[in-house]
Amino acid sequence: MKYFKFVVLFGLCTALFSCQDDSEKRIAETLKTLKQNDAILKIINDNWKFNVPAPTPKVAERIAVWSEWQQFSTELRQKPTGTINAYLQKSKTLVNKADALKNNLPPFFDKPQVRSRIGVLITKIKSLYTFISIENIPAQKVVTIIGEINHEVDALQNQLDEIIRLSEIPLEEGEMEMLQRARDTVRLANPGSIPVPGQPQPTMPKQGN
Repeated sequence: MKYFKFVVLFGLCTALFSCQDDSEKRIAETLKTLKQNDAILKIINDNWKFNVPAPTPKVAERIAVWSEWQQFSTELRQKPTGTINAYLQKSKTLVNKADALKNNLPPFFDKPQVRSRIGVLITKIKSLYTFISIENIPAQKVVTIIGEINHEVDALQNQLDEIIRLSEIPLEEGEMEMLQRARDTVRLANPGSIPVPGQPQPTMPKQGN
Protein backbone atom coordinates (compact mmCIF):
# COMPACT_ATOMS: atom_id res chain seq x y z
CA MET A 1 0.00 0.00 0.00
CA LYS A 2 2.89 2.30 0.82
CA TYR A 3 4.45 1.70 -2.58
CA PHE A 4 1.12 2.17 -4.30
CA LYS A 5 0.74 5.62 -2.78
CA PHE A 6 4.25 6.48 -3.90
CA VAL A 7 3.52 5.38 -7.45
CA VAL A 8 0.30 7.40 -7.52
CA LEU A 9 2.06 10.46 -6.15
CA PHE A 10 4.87 10.08 -8.65
CA GLY A 11 2.35 9.74 -11.45
CA LEU A 12 0.51 12.87 -10.38
CA CYS A 13 3.73 14.85 -10.19
CA THR A 14 4.85 13.64 -13.59
CA ALA A 15 1.48 14.54 -15.11
CA LEU A 16 1.60 17.93 -13.45
CA PHE A 17 5.07 18.72 -14.75
CA SER A 18 4.14 17.34 -18.18
CA CYS A 19 1.07 19.59 -18.34
CA GLN A 20 3.19 22.50 -17.23
CA ASP A 21 5.75 21.78 -19.98
CA ASP A 22 2.99 21.55 -22.59
CA SER A 23 1.49 24.80 -21.38
CA GLU A 24 4.87 26.53 -21.56
CA LYS A 25 5.43 25.19 -25.07
CA ARG A 26 2.04 26.42 -26.20
CA ILE A 27 2.70 29.84 -24.71
CA ALA A 28 6.12 29.97 -26.37
CA GLU A 29 4.64 28.98 -29.74
CA THR A 30 1.88 31.55 -29.38
CA LEU A 31 4.37 34.30 -28.59
CA LYS A 32 6.50 33.23 -31.54
CA THR A 33 3.47 33.35 -33.86
CA LEU A 34 2.45 36.76 -32.56
CA LYS A 35 5.96 38.06 -33.09
CA GLN A 36 6.01 36.72 -36.65
CA ASN A 37 2.61 38.24 -37.36
CA ASP A 38 3.78 41.60 -36.04
CA ALA A 39 6.83 41.44 -38.32
CA ILE A 40 4.67 40.51 -41.33
CA LEU A 41 2.16 43.24 -40.52
CA LYS A 42 4.95 45.81 -40.36
CA ILE A 43 6.31 44.76 -43.76
CA ILE A 44 2.88 44.91 -45.38
CA ASN A 45 2.03 48.21 -43.68
CA ASP A 46 5.31 49.81 -44.81
CA ASN A 47 4.84 48.70 -48.42
CA TRP A 48 1.06 49.13 -48.85
CA LYS A 49 1.38 52.08 -51.21
CA PHE A 50 -0.90 52.23 -54.23
CA ASN A 51 -0.46 55.04 -56.70
CA VAL A 52 -3.32 56.05 -58.96
CA PRO A 53 -1.91 58.77 -61.22
CA ALA A 54 -4.22 61.54 -62.29
CA PRO A 55 -5.53 60.84 -65.81
CA THR A 56 -4.89 63.26 -68.60
CA PRO A 57 -7.67 65.84 -69.08
CA LYS A 58 -9.01 64.08 -72.18
CA VAL A 59 -9.09 60.69 -70.45
CA ALA A 60 -10.65 62.23 -67.34
CA GLU A 61 -13.41 63.74 -69.47
CA ARG A 62 -14.30 60.39 -71.03
CA ILE A 63 -14.18 58.35 -67.81
CA ALA A 64 -16.14 60.87 -65.73
CA VAL A 65 -19.25 58.70 -66.06
CA TRP A 66 -17.37 55.49 -65.30
CA SER A 67 -18.34 55.34 -61.63
CA GLU A 68 -16.84 51.88 -61.17
CA TRP A 69 -13.38 53.31 -61.91
CA GLN A 70 -13.91 56.18 -59.48
CA GLN A 71 -14.95 53.72 -56.73
CA PHE A 72 -12.01 51.41 -57.44
CA SER A 73 -9.51 54.29 -57.44
CA THR A 74 -10.86 55.64 -54.15
CA GLU A 75 -10.76 52.21 -52.51
CA LEU A 76 -7.21 51.63 -53.74
CA ARG A 77 -5.97 54.90 -52.26
CA GLN A 78 -7.45 54.22 -48.81
CA LYS A 79 -4.96 52.37 -46.62
CA PRO A 80 -6.26 49.98 -43.95
CA THR A 81 -4.87 50.15 -40.42
CA GLY A 82 -4.72 47.87 -37.42
CA THR A 83 -4.45 44.14 -38.05
CA ILE A 84 -3.75 41.61 -40.76
CA ASN A 85 -7.49 41.02 -40.88
CA ALA A 86 -8.00 44.67 -41.88
CA TYR A 87 -5.69 44.15 -44.86
CA LEU A 88 -7.48 40.91 -45.71
CA GLN A 89 -10.84 42.66 -45.74
CA LYS A 90 -9.40 45.52 -47.81
CA SER A 91 -7.99 43.13 -50.43
CA LYS A 92 -11.35 41.33 -50.61
CA THR A 93 -13.11 44.65 -51.22
CA LEU A 94 -10.58 45.50 -53.92
CA VAL A 95 -11.36 42.21 -55.67
CA ASN A 96 -15.04 43.16 -55.82
CA LYS A 97 -14.30 46.71 -57.00
CA ALA A 98 -11.89 45.46 -59.67
CA ASP A 99 -14.42 42.92 -60.94
CA ALA A 100 -16.94 45.74 -61.33
CA LEU A 101 -14.62 47.61 -63.71
CA LYS A 102 -15.91 45.42 -66.53
CA ASN A 103 -19.34 46.97 -66.06
CA ASN A 104 -20.44 50.23 -67.71
CA LEU A 105 -17.13 50.62 -69.53
CA PRO A 106 -17.38 53.85 -71.59
CA PRO A 107 -18.16 52.86 -75.21
CA PHE A 108 -15.15 54.80 -76.51
CA PHE A 109 -12.87 52.60 -74.39
CA ASP A 110 -14.81 49.37 -74.73
CA LYS A 111 -12.08 47.67 -76.75
CA PRO A 112 -10.32 44.27 -76.46
CA GLN A 113 -7.03 45.80 -75.35
CA VAL A 114 -8.74 47.69 -72.51
CA ARG A 115 -10.68 44.66 -71.34
CA SER A 116 -7.44 42.66 -71.47
CA ARG A 117 -5.72 45.21 -69.22
CA ILE A 118 -8.63 45.11 -66.79
CA GLY A 119 -8.46 41.30 -66.76
CA VAL A 120 -4.77 41.33 -65.82
CA LEU A 121 -5.43 43.90 -63.08
CA ILE A 122 -8.21 41.75 -61.64
CA THR A 123 -5.91 38.70 -61.63
CA LYS A 124 -3.19 40.60 -59.74
CA ILE A 125 -5.62 41.85 -57.09
CA LYS A 126 -7.04 38.36 -56.63
CA SER A 127 -3.47 37.13 -56.09
CA LEU A 128 -3.01 39.78 -53.40
CA TYR A 129 -6.12 38.52 -51.61
CA THR A 130 -4.90 34.92 -51.89
CA PHE A 131 -1.49 35.70 -50.41
CA ILE A 132 -2.92 37.64 -47.47
CA SER A 133 -5.46 34.90 -46.71
CA ILE A 134 -2.70 32.27 -46.28
CA GLU A 135 -2.01 31.27 -42.67
CA ASN A 136 1.72 31.89 -43.05
CA ILE A 137 1.61 35.04 -45.16
CA PRO A 138 4.51 35.32 -47.63
CA ALA A 139 5.28 38.97 -46.92
CA GLN A 140 7.71 39.42 -49.80
CA LYS A 141 5.17 37.97 -52.23
CA VAL A 142 2.66 40.55 -51.00
CA VAL A 143 5.20 43.34 -51.52
CA THR A 144 5.93 42.09 -55.04
CA ILE A 145 2.27 41.87 -56.03
CA ILE A 146 1.62 45.40 -54.71
CA GLY A 147 4.26 46.66 -57.13
CA GLU A 148 2.69 44.64 -59.96
CA ILE A 149 -0.75 46.11 -59.24
CA ASN A 150 0.71 49.61 -59.42
CA HIS A 151 2.25 48.71 -62.76
CA GLU A 152 -1.07 47.43 -64.13
CA VAL A 153 -2.95 50.55 -62.97
CA ASP A 154 -0.39 52.69 -64.85
CA ALA A 155 -0.61 50.42 -67.90
CA LEU A 156 -4.41 50.66 -67.99
CA GLN A 157 -4.40 54.44 -67.83
CA ASN A 158 -1.67 54.61 -70.47
CA GLN A 159 -3.82 52.37 -72.67
CA LEU A 160 -6.74 54.77 -72.36
CA ASP A 161 -4.50 57.70 -73.23
CA GLU A 162 -3.09 55.81 -76.23
CA ILE A 163 -6.59 55.13 -77.60
CA ILE A 164 -7.39 58.84 -77.49
CA ARG A 165 -4.06 59.75 -79.05
CA LEU A 166 -4.54 57.34 -81.94
CA SER A 167 -8.10 58.55 -82.50
CA GLU A 168 -6.78 62.08 -83.04
CA ILE A 169 -4.23 61.18 -85.69
CA PRO A 170 -5.63 62.38 -89.05
CA LEU A 171 -6.00 59.71 -91.72
CA GLU A 172 -3.68 59.97 -94.68
CA GLU A 173 -5.26 60.72 -98.05
CA GLY A 174 -4.59 57.18 -99.24
CA GLU A 175 -6.27 55.72 -96.18
CA MET A 176 -9.37 57.84 -96.79
CA GLU A 177 -9.54 56.57 -100.39
CA MET A 178 -9.18 52.97 -99.22
CA LEU A 179 -12.01 53.41 -96.72
CA GLN A 180 -14.23 54.99 -99.38
CA ARG A 181 -13.51 52.15 -101.80
CA ALA A 182 -14.36 49.64 -99.10
CA ARG A 183 -17.70 51.35 -98.51
CA ASP A 184 -18.38 51.45 -102.27
CA THR A 185 -17.59 47.75 -102.59
CA VAL A 186 -20.03 46.89 -99.82
CA ARG A 187 -22.71 49.10 -101.40
CA LEU A 188 -22.27 47.55 -104.86
CA ALA A 189 -22.23 44.03 -103.49
CA ASN A 190 -25.41 44.63 -101.50
CA PRO A 191 -27.43 47.31 -103.30
CA GLY A 192 -30.63 46.34 -101.53
CA SER A 193 -29.06 47.00 -98.15
CA ILE A 194 -28.49 50.67 -98.87
CA PRO A 195 -31.67 52.71 -98.20
CA VAL A 196 -32.68 55.18 -100.92
CA PRO A 197 -33.69 58.58 -99.53
CA GLY A 198 -37.43 59.25 -99.89
CA GLN A 199 -38.24 55.69 -100.87
CA PRO A 200 -40.42 53.71 -98.45
CA GLN A 201 -38.78 50.62 -97.09
CA PRO A 202 -40.44 47.22 -97.54
CA THR A 203 -42.08 45.76 -94.48
CA MET A 204 -42.22 42.14 -93.53
CA PRO A 205 -45.69 40.56 -93.86
CA LYS A 206 -47.34 39.79 -90.57
CA GLN A 207 -47.59 36.18 -89.63
CA GLY A 208 -51.06 34.76 -89.42
CA ASN A 209 -52.45 33.90 -86.02
